[in-house]
Amino acid sequence: MAVAERGPEVIPLSLTSPEEMFQLAQTDLFSEYRNFMTGVEYCISVLRSRRSGGPVRLELSLPADQIEEGVSERISRTLHRYCDHRIAYNQRERRAVRFDGVSSLWVGIPLAMVGFVLVIIKGSLVGPTGNTNLAVDTGGWVLVWVGLWFPLDTLLFTPLTYGRENQVLERLRRANIALEPHRPMA
Repeated sequence: MAVAERGPEVIPLSLTSPEEMFQLAQTDLFSEYRNFMTGVEYCISVLRSRRSGGPVRLELSLPADQIEEGVSERISRTLHRYCDHRIAYNQRERRAVRFDGVSSLWVGIPLAMVGFVLVIIKGSLVGPTGNTNLAVDTGGWVLVWVGLWFPLDTLLFTPLTYGRENQVLERLRRANIALEPHRPMA
């Protein structure tokens, strides 16, 4: 079934005030309405945990006295700004991580070269067979792996986290927001 046919991905969220979407207020920790993370962090977590690219609908329940004219639009504007700022932050962090990966090659490449040299000349250092040969050979390959693993992991895989979060933030930025009063707890 296509995303458009399924409709939007709905995220229900109970808040004690509209501000709780972006920051946690000091409240009773034992309240049944208490959240232990901001609404935005909760939404990002929900969206990152699912494979979907469709529209998002936030169904926010608030105390009746917190629902007034224009609250939904205020939340939407603030959510848009928040997502823009976090996307820009993630882009800078992504560049910084790649820079760290390139910088770590200054240590990694010489270490890998030492490992390769040990693997190549092990026979002339310790003889063609024996436990010492095996230890030098294995040690050389370990140095190659250690020298290249961190730089390549940092360059290739770590930035993917920021890119995935930015995709979620793009979806969240365009979310439709619906407000409803809290339902009584049963």
